[in-house]
Amino acid sequence: MRTTSFQSTVTAEPVALQVFGVPAQHKLPIMLFFHGALFNCGNIETAHAVANALSEQAVVVCVDYPLAPRLHFPDTIEVAYQALAWISQQAASLGGDAGRVFVAGEQAGGNLAAVVAMLFRDRGLSGKQRAELRGQILINPMLDASQSSHSMQMTVDSPCRRAWAEYIQVASNAVHPYASPVHSCRLAGLAPATVITTESNPLKDEAEAYAAKLLLAGVPVQVRRLGDSEYALTSAQHPCFQTLVQLMRHVLMDE
Repeated sequence: MRTTSFQSTVTAEPVALQVFGVPAQHKLPIMLFFHGALFNCGNIETAHAVANALSEQAVVVCVDYPLAPRLHFPDTIEVAYQALAWISQQAASLGGDAGRVFVAGEQAGGNLAAVVAMLFRDRGLSGKQRAELRGQILINPMLDASQSSHSMQMTVDSPCRRAWAEYIQVASNAVHPYASPVHSCRLAGLAPATVITTESNPLKDEAEAYAAKLLLAGVPVQVRRLGDSEYALTSAQHPCFQTLVQLMRHVLMDE
C-alpha cells in the first residue's frame, strides 16, 4: 500500500488516497474505490480487504473522502470527481491504464461511485491522458435521500436518516440526481453497472430499483443479491466476501 494525496479545490486540506497494486509488466485496470458506511461515518481502512484482494488484478485507489457534516452535498461529489481526474492524470505512474478505469463503492461510497459515473458522462475529463470509464460497481449503495423504498420504510430507526440529513443540508437538493441517483430521469450513456445487494439490507430495494432504471435507459447492468451477515459485505469476515471479490474481478477482467 502506498499513501498519497491530492489538493482538492473544495477542501482546506489535502485528500488522502491509499493505492494498492502489485507491480506488473503490463498496465492494469484502475479502480477508484469509495469506502462504505454512511455519509457521516466510516473510514478508509474498511476498504482494505477488498483493495488487497483485487491488488493483483487492478490498481485500487481508495479515497479518504471528507465526511458530513464537515463536508456535504454538493462539495463532497466535487471531491469525488477530482479524485477520478487525479487518477486519470497519474495512471502511468501508478502502473495503471487510463483507458480502463472503474469506480466502485459501498453504501455512501456506492452513492459517490454512481454520481462520479454521472459526472463523467456529463463533463468528461481533460488532462494529460484521456480516461475511459469502463464500469461502475455499486455495493448496497445509498441512492435515495427520500428513503421511500419498501425495505427502508420497514426499517426502524435507520441511521441512514441522520446521515442523509447531515449530507443533504438543503431540502430541495434531496431529489437532485447527483444526490439521489435513483430519482434521475436521464440515465442513458452511463458506464455499465454491476449492482450488488444483500438479502435483508434496507438499501436493497433502492439499489435494485436503480438497476432496473438503468436497464430501461439502455445501460448494461448485472444485479446480484448475496446472503446476509452482521458484517459489511466488503469485510473479509462476511461469508460472501469471496463471492463479492470474484464478481468484482469478473468486471475488471472481462469488461
